[in-house]
Amino acid sequence: MKYLGIITAVLLFTNCVSASAIYEPPSSQEIDLFNSLLSQFEKLDVPIKDVSDVIRTFQQPLIVSFPCNANDTNNFVITVVSTRLSKFDQTLVHQDIVTGGVYTWNCQVTTEDGKITIQCNNEIRLNPELLLNGTGLDPRVHQIENLVILYHELLHGQLMIDAIKSSLAWKEEVCNKPINGTIDYSFADPNHKNINPLQTLFASELVDLDGGKMITKEITPQETQNGTFSVEILNLSNYPQFGNEAEVNLRGSNIQNTKFSSTGPDVFLTGNLLNKTQSGIAWFYIFGNQTSEEPLNKSIPAWAKRTTGLWASGTAYDGNFSSVLQYLIEQKIVNVNNWKDQGKIPSWFKKTANWWFEGEIDDLTFVKSIQYLISAGIIS
Repeated sequence: MKYLGIITAVLLFTNCVSASAIYEPPSSQEIDLFNSLLSQFEKLDVPIKDVSDVIRTFQQPLIVSFPCNANDTNNFVITVVSTRLSKFDQTLVHQDIVTGGVYTWNCQVTTEDGKITIQCNNEIRLNPELLLNGTGLDPRVHQIENLVILYHELLHGQLMIDAIKSSLAWKEEVCNKPINGTIDYSFADPNHKNINPLQTLFASELVDLDGGKMITKEITPQETQNGTFSVEILNLSNYPQFGNEAEVNLRGSNIQNTKFSSTGPDVFLTGNLLNKTQSGIAWFYIFGNQTSEEPLNKSIPAWAKRTTGLWASGTAYDGNFSSVLQYLIEQKIVNVNNWKDQGKIPSWFKKTANWWFEGEIDDLTFVKSIQYLISAGIIS
């Protein structure tokens, strides 16, 4: 039995900042990361809540307007919603919490002659240091987690858009907003009451597709001793398909200092609640142990590793690294059908390439990373 990849307290939430916030454009690394994840997300064939409205706001504004009732304070409301990718800024999130992303509702509200205009220039931010750092993580978990983070942030936008479009309560409140009143953005679900079950279902579908199982465990304050807990999370005898070679990965919300232990087939988790007054949630991913897989059928020559290192450092061109990919495919070290040498190699992959060159990951892990780029349709 093996326990891997404890992803510590990845809390995902939205902040509503003032319209005076200064926009910072994303780095090329962040652009490549976002485009890659969005491309993978849009190709998925799993049941999820529709988030197409917020996705379209990256290309063109969403405009929603409606008249108010005759006895309301205001007579007309128009809302314009646009979203853009912005540079990740750790200062927008809670101190000492690892955050995968942030969706910001950034709206300016004006009232003139009973007409309310809500102009929202929203921003999504993804944390490249977290999303690109797959060292020590099962690649299957890393891919799923990144897609869950993107879905989570899109939900912060979509749920608020849903309210703007169809919530009678929100419309009534806005139509009766005084000039100095505020807009209610709580429909964006900053406390994750609706988002947590939606993203849990999404992650579970992705885990099932990869041949694993997902377990969700809520840890209430009543189950703890002054915030400290030790709970049984699963019995591996209930998952005979994994035998004795199961890998268990954890992602937690509002939990820290986590540690696995086991007594026979019973697996326990100990740790602490970050906020002792609120429940913590733990998501467990169970997969078969990849260490039992066949090793590479051939060794990778030194020239390929040297060329990869030069490409990762920026002293070799994409074409040079493509020659390495071509060699790995021709030698059947990387398995792919109908290689066309198409698709731009994302700049964020240079980090993985450098890990391999520096010896931080082994040949098999590097090959699997390339296989992932191909299977996800990033390169072909």
